[in-house]
Amino acid sequence: MKRMSKPPIFFLLIDAGNTDCKWATAGLRGPIRLAGRIAAKDITPARVHALARKFPVHHVVLASVVPKLTLVFRRAFLKRLHVVNSASSALGLDFNYPKPAEIGADRLAAAVAAHASGQYPAIIVACGTATAFTVLNAKGQLCGGVIAPGRQAQLTALLGATAQLPSVVLRPTRKALARSTQDAIRTGVVLNFQGGIKEIIQQLSKALPGRKKPRIILTGGNAHYLTKSLELPHTLRPLLVFEGLLIIGFRLFPTNP
Repeated sequence: MKRMSKPPIFFLLIDAGNTDCKWATAGLRGPIRLAGRIAAKDITPARVHALARKFPVHHVVLASVVPKLTLVFRRAFLKRLHVVNSASSALGLDFNYPKPAEIGADRLAAAVAAHASGQYPAIIVACGTATAFTVLNAKGQLCGGVIAPGRQAQLTALLGATAQLPSVVLRPTRKALARSTQDAIRTGVVLNFQGGIKEIIQQLSKALPGRKKPRIILTGGNAHYLTKSLELPHTLRPLLVFEGLLIIGFRLFPTNP
């Protein structure tokens, strides 16, 4: 009697952040395909239930840093949802960190993807609402990191703390010597963002034991602003969180024979 093969497995990978919620689809062998994005403030139970109906057979792996959104996704996807946290059985990570439960799910997913490459020590720089640095030591253990304000958060804080500075839209500036207040704000925020990240990477590199230089991995929506200014060897992996979510999905669900 001919043995029946299992139906193919598909994944819906969701990265629910403070600013945006993004999702992607993939099969067991990939590729990862971005499928949608919505502002976090615009997410409603009705929209999440609509997403569940659109992907009725997909296994869902969620990295959420917004607890109230996590609950909405749980109610919509029920038993086919896996919520990533430090206790997840499929991370494949060792922790040299006092309280792993405090680490955001997006940082955990990114660390899973970086760890799977086997190239460590590593410093992951996730440039989003916050700029989060996650460090893997020479043993591949998640051992710590840094959280700093993101590019837009720096601008928002500056304008919110001052009475006379005008609102501006951030964009690259050609000269450090600004000739208007608007350009002075843009230049200050951009250079502070770029220089701060470089300094933090250098300090984290010094803090790691051993002589091997850490691999620098950039990800997140603002990472492309650093590729020319960082002046350090690095790899740009925009889909790093989704890569990690897919790896977690591989480990949670059986493969086809």
